[in-house]
Amino acid sequence: MALITIDKETCTKCGRCAVNCGAGFIYFKEGGYPRQLPGTDEFCMRCGHCVGICPTGSLTHKEMPLEQTPLINKSLEISFDQCAQLIKGRRSIREFKDKDVPKEEIERIIDVARYAPTGHNAQEVRWLVINDREHMHKLAAIGADWLRFMVKSNPQFGALFAGIIAALDAGIDAFFHDAPAAVVAYAEKGNPIATTDCAIALAYFDLTAISAGLGCCWDGFFYMAAGTYPPMIEAIALPEGFTPYVALVLGYPKHKYRRIPARRPASVVYRS
Repeated sequence: MALITIDKETCTKCGRCAVNCGAGFIYFKEGGYPRQLPGTDEFCMRCGHCVGICPTGSLTHKEMPLEQTPLINKSLEISFDQCAQLIKGRRSIREFKDKDVPKEEIERIIDVARYAPTGHNAQEVRWLVINDREHMHKLAAIGADWLRFMVKSNPQFGALFAGIIAALDAGIDAFFHDAPAAVVAYAEKGNPIATTDCAIALAYFDLTAISAGLGCCWDGFFYMAAGTYPPMIEAIALPEGFTPYVALVLGYPKHKYRRIPARRPASVVYRS
């Protein structure tokens, strides 16, 4: 079976599949049927644009059967104002309820976040989930050691980390904010697009988590320690050749925000 086939009984010859093919290997001439150019299977990015845009479901991708590509439910579309409130109302949560996050809930959010765009549709983002309080406490202790190591080896960090270290010494978890869980987006070391792709994927996770009643806080200290500090690298035990790029903690917010804080106006440059 060819990678892409066209049902000529239902195809309207609109050519949308060809125009929107990211790899440009679907040939279309007005009045004719679209077709895949010979010998181009390896160039397909498996992005699914051709399947998603066909108005009559006439295009079949061998690796993307129609039963795996559900129709978009128009009744679930959100308005601009709803989207704006979701994004503007998003807050970094640093105080959580004493309530665990079910594994199934995190998996449900990741199942949405994995649809985040990636360069050349590489889909190289992987996920590390820490959802055990005892393990979180262990990692927080290692994080405290990393902060002390950073101050000792780089005295200029002393003022920056002093308050956090003092809080940790007083038994306050300033590393994870007593969050019950953490999520790390990771990928292969040296991947030039992984930093961007992982950040986009985790941003999708962050916003989706709100709809599940959860709150997140991006944790730069954690992913920096997880990528450079041997005890933390050993503790999170990523597969050989992989490194963390971004991380966040999550849980059920202890408090509810009532207002949207102000932000500086956007700085925009137009070219014409």
